[in-house]
Amino acid sequence: MMSEKKGFIVSHAYIIASPDSEQREKKALEIACSFLCESKERRPCMECSACRNVLSGYHPDVIDISRKSDDKGNKKREIQVEQIRQMVSDAYVRPSQADKKVYIIRDAGTMNPTAQNAALKILEEPPEHAVFILCTDSAESLLATVRSRCTVVRLSGEKAGNESELAEEYISLAAKKDEVKLCVFFGKHEALDNERASAFVSDVRFCLNGFISTRKKYYGFTREDAFRLLALCDRAEEYLRLNVGSKHVMGLFCVLTV
Repeated sequence: MMSEKKGFIVSHAYIIASPDSEQREKKALEIACSFLCESKERRPCMECSACRNVLSGYHPDVIDISRKSDDKGNKKREIQVEQIRQMVSDAYVRPSQADKKVYIIRDAGTMNPTAQNAALKILEEPPEHAVFILCTDSAESLLATVRSRCTVVRLSGEKAGNESELAEEYISLAAKKDEVKLCVFFGKHEALDNERASAFVSDVRFCLNGFISTRKKYYGFTREDAFRLLALCDRAEEYLRLNVGSKHVMGLFCVLTV
């Protein structure tokens, strides 16, 4: 679900990570404008009626998801799972004006695991017209399965966290296109159980998204390589959902990486 256009990574889902809430909101609105802008030349132009409506908070196809307030007017601690389920249902309704419908989830890190899992299905198989922007102080506050479905945009001050050493080693070998070492690598790890194999695939996807968003670099690795391996991750995850053995999934990576 990702492509590249004039330096902008076009995806169906983004994580905007920064401890600065104003910085997060500015970037989220910029991305929303990129999808809804009416300009034929420069997008986002920040001047057309669509961009102005996004920036002023009045565009009907930009939906804000944030923590509700209690009876005393205080913000609740979490975004409720019911809010996410309502968002999922609404996502299948066509946009009112534009070609896209953008959901901005503010303080996405306050979603508990149940709410995040409720969002996971729509992030995995979204309608073509839906775009999701998750704003959080740290990407690592979200489940790895959620992160793996999104393009992560890390703004200044946000810490990257610790990527899986196994995933890092794999992508480094893939960048070098060393088939022999890749075979040795997968030979050592073919005995992973399905849960650990699934975690490996999620970590690989997370690292690839980091590369695509220019946070991470691998010598000799291109964006085309990253998109190709993301497609391989999709295939591997589908096999794991069908309870195909992890040995076969690792074999798939071994054969199709290079």
